[in-house]
Amino acid sequence: MGTTEYTLDNLTDIASIDPDGMLDRIRDFPSQIEAAWALVNRLSFPPDFGEHIANVLVLGMGGSAIGADLVAGVVRDNCRVPIVVHRGYSVPAWVDEETLVVASSYSGNTEETLSGWRAALRRGAQCMAITTGGKLAEAAREANAPLLLFDYKAQPRAALGYSFTLFYGVLARLGLISDPTMHLRSAVATLHAAGTAWELDVPTEQNPAKQLALWYADALPVIFGAEHLSAVARRWTTQVNENSKAWAVWAEMPELNHNIVVGLGQPEPVRQIVRVTQLRSKFYHERNKRRFDITGQLLDEAGVDWRDVEAVGHTPLAEMLWTIWLGDYVSYYLAVLYRTDPSPVEPINRLKASLAQGVE
Repeated sequence: MGTTEYTLDNLTDIASIDPDGMLDRIRDFPSQIEAAWALVNRLSFPPDFGEHIANVLVLGMGGSAIGADLVAGVVRDNCRVPIVVHRGYSVPAWVDEETLVVASSYSGNTEETLSGWRAALRRGAQCMAITTGGKLAEAAREANAPLLLFDYKAQPRAALGYSFTLFYGVLARLGLISDPTMHLRSAVATLHAAGTAWELDVPTEQNPAKQLALWYADALPVIFGAEHLSAVARRWTTQVNENSKAWAVWAEMPELNHNIVVGLGQPEPVRQIVRVTQLRSKFYHERNKRRFDITGQLLDEAGVDWRDVEAVGHTPLAEMLWTIWLGDYVSYYLAVLYRTDPSPVEPINRLKASLAQGVE
């Protein structure tokens, strides 16, 4: 379908496409972070909980898992133990009594996460849950495990401010990372200063989010990121998938320099519709900065359309949150161009219903 006849500056037209208010949820991102930080600071842990932790395993899927990916990326030079995000059933063989297992499920009813929760308890792991309720909350109460309950009505992916910040706060409360309070406050201030530039009433000519959405329309967005922005590239991709109901692909630097760059030129029909976005950071390793420069040259030689997005912020955390939020706005405006309601995820619902058939 073509999108050129549509505009992103007709406010009445846009409102009709978003009856469930996804844009309001996107706008809430900074306030979600603030509310979640207050919530995690009120959490109490049982005596001795978390005193002997050798590794951290996060159980989650989709929007409930990406928050942990983002946290792992931003604390990689700060956290004293490894963090692994597990998207699947059961748990890895190395999970034991020195593993902190954090089950993250917005609904509390994610079957893969519940499977992992039961397996982790059998292994004697130190388990806690982050959820709005459901079976996971019940299971945590039955196990007398720490439970972080939050109340925010949205699609799971639209509650990222909670899933990210609550897990981030747990790591800080357990002493696995240094206190990030000042960095987090500064990062949220950066968001408050930046978000108005992407708002609905800002015309396309002055709105970078609308401009990127128009560039992506009827094309294949491909997002490159590195280090603390690698998981952000993944987030941009899944937001295009779920909000815009469209294809998108992501890849990580420097790994992509060992494979993807060899295949930039073919097949011709794909090369013509690819739109590569390179998420750039002033905090990247100098060699990664150079790699992005050279990759841009290779994209030019292959005739692939590409752009840089320079992250804004005084810390890696601030850059991460700023770039996440920009991507959310971009995916929203792309949904508008495709004339699709950004909230529903009908294929996922159908898949879950099919899986549930015959299951007691």
